[in-house]
Amino acid sequence: MMKKNINYFFICVMLLIFSSCTPKMNIAFQRTGMVKCLKHDRMTITLSSEGQAETTGKAINFAERNAIENLLFKGIPNSNQEKPLIENESKSLNDHSAFFEDFISNRGFQKYITSSLVADDYQNGKYHLITQNITIDLTNLRSFLVSNGILQKFGLF
Repeated sequence: MMKKNINYFFICVMLLIFSSCTPKMNIAFQRTGMVKCLKHDRMTITLSSEGQAETTGKAINFAERNAIENLLFKGIPNSNQEKPLIENESKSLNDHSAFFEDFISNRGFQKYITSSLVADDYQNGKYHLITQNITIDLTNLRSFLVSNGILQKFGLF
């Protein structure tokens, strides 16, 4: 009986060790079209954006980046920003690579997010799928892009 308990204990310990040694999943950022306009006015836009990653914090970061990249390069349907702020994504990324490294990769865009709230956090054990409601200060974002030569200043915003 004692030998049977020891064998059972040994098997449980081995299973625990092997299951804890599985490699962590590392999900990379991917821009998706999962961005919707919740409300907008002349100065701000509030977006619902999704992000997926292995942690809640990383998924929130991905949702915010997804919202900004869609606003800049794709436009947001059913909003005052249906056209992208930046018309030619590949040319702009190529011509201003240092700017976009800081602004997107190093999260410089966060200065223009006035509110970011988790609306939903679905977790399946391996990853989090976050829906984030994000309000962006369009007026200051546009001014910043113009002052850095990313956008031309003409017409009314």
